[in-house]
Amino acid sequence: MKKIIYTLLLIPVFGCSDFLDEVDQDKLIPETTDHYAALLLNEFSFDYPVFSSIDHMTDNMVEDPKGLSSEKWGRKTTFTWQREIEIDENGNELGSINNAWEQTYEDIAITNYVIELIDEASGEQSEIDNIKGEAYFVRALSYFNLLNLYGKPYNPESADVDLGVPLRDDIGVESTYTRNSVAEGYDLVESDLLKAIEFISASGITKSAWHPNLATCNLLMSRVKLYQEKWDEVISYSDKVIQAGTLTKMSSTVPFVRDNNAEILYSYYTTRPIHNLYNFNSIIYSPYRVNNELINLYDANDLRKDVFFLGVDDGTGKLFYRTKKYETGRYTDLGFANFRVAEAYLNRAEAYAQKQEYANALNDIETLHASRYSNVSGIVYPTDDSEVLTYVLNERRKELCFEDHHRWFDLRRMDNRPEIKHVYTIVEDDNTVTGTETYTLLPDDLNYTLPIPLKERENNPLIYNNERYEKIPTIED
Repeated sequence: MKKIIYTLLLIPVFGCSDFLDEVDQDKLIPETTDHYAALLLNEFSFDYPVFSSIDHMTDNMVEDPKGLSSEKWGRKTTFTWQREIEIDENGNELGSINNAWEQTYEDIAITNYVIELIDEASGEQSEIDNIKGEAYFVRALSYFNLLNLYGKPYNPESADVDLGVPLRDDIGVESTYTRNSVAEGYDLVESDLLKAIEFISASGITKSAWHPNLATCNLLMSRVKLYQEKWDEVISYSDKVIQAGTLTKMSSTVPFVRDNNAEILYSYYTTRPIHNLYNFNSIIYSPYRVNNELINLYDANDLRKDVFFLGVDDGTGKLFYRTKKYETGRYTDLGFANFRVAEAYLNRAEAYAQKQEYANALNDIETLHASRYSNVSGIVYPTDDSEVLTYVLNERRKELCFEDHHRWFDLRRMDNRPEIKHVYTIVEDDNTVTGTETYTLLPDDLNYTLPIPLKERENNPLIYNNERYEKIPTIED
């Protein structure tokens, strides 16, 4: 069968004119529903544009103090929350460290194309509806991620004036563009999700875990409502997910994310499987590691510790931990980002806690624990109502760590953010330690919002960059 390859001709980030063009016999304009479905699957599910340094900015990751600076250098600007993350302290540009913007808008261009032209494809109407619904979902998730990387955190009192990201929902060409408000961005995300629900429902088709379904759409909507602090709607959409799905007991003997696990609603991001790139020696050496503060949140009966992390002897008898992204056969046999039923319980529990319905919040956490602990009899739940929300947020951190953008996005929206300190040890190539630098991310820090990429600012003088602080370390020799 002829292999179909799709070519994207981007003009600059947004504009597309005949961007799927017939180049030769192996590069075709999509004509059938199968072509459009493959286009979406290849562009998004197999190459999801996650911001690759997302976890380095959180409190879930620390440096290896013995790690060579030459090995740690490429992530230093994000690990230390520099004002310009694409320029190191020597003035050198760091290449693709801030390319999530370009990659995500590429996905949006693809979805705009699919939404506008899929009705002309040859195929069953049910398949056309399903593909259109999937395209709306992908666009909603893409804009949601852009808003929470490059837009201000959602604030109901100022969302109408806070800067979000540029919005495009067609395939026209614009050489310059301005940023829409955060409120406008969330309005588009919600509208797209409602259309996704409408079209996927109308199709009546159920596909594999590589494709979003109704429960996936409802779960993303519950997340969107959570970020907007619309607690009743969080509960309503989470209810729909919980009614449609189930929780599954974790086990350290089989990967949790697998095609026969009913808890996995949608799995994606399969390109460049990182675990295949590491041999034994490179597993032992890791310049950035899981923060022991996070590891210590899991007790001996919590199955997630063994499922999520690999403990590695650092050569002194002490263990450091690598994350679930890196270990094949431990956490996932599918994608490295997932929509899971567990999040619906966490979203609903947080909404209940915010509504001061503390018993309901703890009931949801207890239900989650039944599938996450080998023995729940020793779990101590808060008896003071004032501690319930913190307890729920800690569970969210434990369950969703190192998956998609969860921890960074959760930190951004917290009312009471923690102060985060990252220590960066300067280690020469001969293993000589010449100093230690400590950087601080403040609770109200402007650097929770990423800078607009340099390339975009150079190409489009009308786009307004985000204000950020210079980060000056305290230094010990």
